[in-house]
Amino acid sequence: MRGIPSAYLVFFFGIVILIELGSFLGIRLLLGQTNARVKKYLTAFYIFISITASGIALYSFSNPEIIRQSKDYTFFFFVIVVSFLNLFPKSVFAIATALSYLFRRFTNRRGQLVVIAGSLLLSCGIFVTISYGILAGRYNIRVVKQDLFFDNLPEQLDGFRIVQLSDIHLGSFGKNTRVMDETLKIIDKLHPDLLLFTGDIVNNFGEEIHGFEPILKQFTAKYGKFAIQGNHDYGDYYNWPDSVSKRQNLNLIESGVTNAGFILLLNKWAKITVKDTAFALIGVENWGYPPFPQYADLMQATTGIPDNLFKILMTHDPEHWNSIVRKQTDIPLTLSGHTHGGQFALKIAGIEFSPIYLIQKSWGGLYKSGKQLLYVNRGLGTVGIPGRVEMRPEITFITLFRTKSH
Repeated sequence: MRGIPSAYLVFFFGIVILIELGSFLGIRLLLGQTNARVKKYLTAFYIFISITASGIALYSFSNPEIIRQSKDYTFFFFVIVVSFLNLFPKSVFAIATALSYLFRRFTNRRGQLVVIAGSLLLSCGIFVTISYGILAGRYNIRVVKQDLFFDNLPEQLDGFRIVQLSDIHLGSFGKNTRVMDETLKIIDKLHPDLLLFTGDIVNNFGEEIHGFEPILKQFTAKYGKFAIQGNHDYGDYYNWPDSVSKRQNLNLIESGVTNAGFILLLNKWAKITVKDTAFALIGVENWGYPPFPQYADLMQATTGIPDNLFKILMTHDPEHWNSIVRKQTDIPLTLSGHTHGGQFALKIAGIEFSPIYLIQKSWGGLYKSGKQLLYVNRGLGTVGIPGRVEMRPEITFITLFRTKSH
């Protein structure tokens, strides 16, 4: 695989230089009449931090294979965290510094300094918030309870309980079992009838499951536990030496999931018998807009399902529901993941918004089209930056009801 084109590197680091210069100018303006010695030390410290962070980013971007071809994510996470913590707060500060000159035209230098000082406090708040999301936010699991109502749900399934997990990304935890230990405790307390996992057990490699098998095996549900694969489970983001190695990795992931007691539904369905009735649980392989793979075969997965069976579909990417499922089928309930809720959200007046909405309309929670429902789990793990800001890891507890009152 070739490195990143020089034009992209030049563009990216051109932006970085503008951010660094803009924020440096803001710092210098704030220091103003500060003691010369203090100003000297603070300036030197700022330059040291900027050069160090930019140097790490430049080295990594210039040698992407060092990260891409490593099975140890430590350095990758280090680069992402350093770059994000350095550039994101500074970009806010740099923009505010530039705007402060416009503000100065309508007020005075004092007004300009007030704007810059306020933006510095805001940037520091952003830095602290992101740091918290990395150090603690990604471990703060929440249980989202969702009651769903269907006119055609068999009476025997009224009150049926489903726990949905998604996007665990075990490689992001390294050897830290904290999240999985807590997940096990929560599942044990919920006593689900069915446990469903909607893909992305790993980041890339089957070895990531090692050490977590004893915990995964203890996940239990009355009528079994089932899983599908997500886009990361195919190893498509690693430059394998040959197709055999890639297939062996996929086999290792699949065996890790099945050895933990999950039944993999890869373009197939299973009949789940409850009391004297049954429903069809359908699982497809990943489907997404390019560059995400499209391995799903919904026709194959639903072949042979009796018309009178209630249907639940597991498909990793919610865009599959938007583009195919709701338009071509009558499946009443679809469960997805994939988005992680962007791992970042803003909450205003109790309303949750994630910037990922700009590229993924169905990014988290419940969606409806006619009599068809989609629920998008926000995931347990992380990808990219190892943190979650106002977007806690999620375990979904779904209860099915036949009527609109219970």
